[in-house]
Amino acid sequence: MPNLMRHVGRQVEVVGRDGRVHRGVMEGVDPPRGMFMRDGFGRRRFFSFAFIAAIFISGRRRRRIF
Repeated sequence: MPNLMRHVGRQVEVVGRDGRVHRGVMEGVDPPRGMFMRDGFGRRRFFSFAFIAAIFISGRRRRRIF
């Protein structure tokens, strides 16, 4: 979990188990449950760790962190 906490406030891409990609800013991590992300429309969304297949840092080079 400390690996994810390092990236709070950065642009991320979350790939769900259904294959959909969600982009936004990581707002926080609840270690036993999941993470919070703010999308481009200002909505705060929660993603459980059971739903997340991968998390990438957005930027020039996509880097996988989870």
